[in-house]
Amino acid sequence: MDLILLILAILPTVVLGYIIYTNDKIEKEPVPLLVKLALGGIGSVIVTLIITLTLEILVPFFSLENITFLSPVELAIYVFIGIAIIEEFSKWIFIYLIAWKAKAFNHVYDAIVYSVFVSLGFATIENILYVFMNESFEESILVAINRMFFSVPGHAFFGVIMGYFIGLAKLTYVHGKREKTNKYLLLSLFVPTMCHFIFDYILMLGAPMFVFYSFVAIMFGYGISRMRRLANVPTNIFGLPANNNYVYNAFGTKNLNNQNNQKNLNNLNNQSDKICKNCGAKLEGDYCNYCKTINY
Repeated sequence: MDLILLILAILPTVVLGYIIYTNDKIEKEPVPLLVKLALGGIGSVIVTLIITLTLEILVPFFSLENITFLSPVELAIYVFIGIAIIEEFSKWIFIYLIAWKAKAFNHVYDAIVYSVFVSLGFATIENILYVFMNESFEESILVAINRMFFSVPGHAFFGVIMGYFIGLAKLTYVHGKREKTNKYLLLSLFVPTMCHFIFDYILMLGAPMFVFYSFVAIMFGYGISRMRRLANVPTNIFGLPANNNYVYNAFGTKNLNNQNNQKNLNNLNNQSDKICKNCGAKLEGDYCNYCKTINY
């Protein structure tokens, strides 16, 4: 019985990790680095517990065992600080420490792979704890199935969103756009924290399930769009010229293959080409057909 529960607890993270890994069409990441990131995700669980216990000691409000009597505002504070920001920061710090200066981090999409592996390492341990804390086998099965379809994919997509902004931060850092680097690093923590907060808050508030399902659909759609957008940027970030703004805002070229993307990049390097001031796409006139910016 325990073996079945263990498999159910681990299987979703393994499957999602495999999907993210195989979706990296540009250059597969070193397995040792991915293992280190997954272990970093496990380490982030420990950091989360340490911060949570410290917060509960310093602020008794966060040590509440029964939160059903909290007002919506109090519950929002509890979920945002006591859960979302602590968990996402714990994951973020391991991604930054392990991957930021890694030699393999040479494409913007790499950051999504790194962030998801840390998130799945975290989700694996969390899943095991939740599955095995129930009194009956039937309850454990229900928890495992529920988390398989919502909580684990939720952590994965928090990681996708975090990785999207970390990828942009590394790209701008490499090319000396430090003010944009700081902005993207901040967003890489803030945006997934907000997604995590809304995800948990809707459930804990007891809102109608269609509200939760709607939010999950929006978040998953946003995460998938970020993955596709970065997957359309095949160029090594260290190989881009310093004056090339083409991918600084992650505006890839839709519905084109890598060869056409590279051709477009080469065209943009031609100083005679006129490019959009916002996304760097080649302009036919003053109006950018891709990001809809008017250039005068």
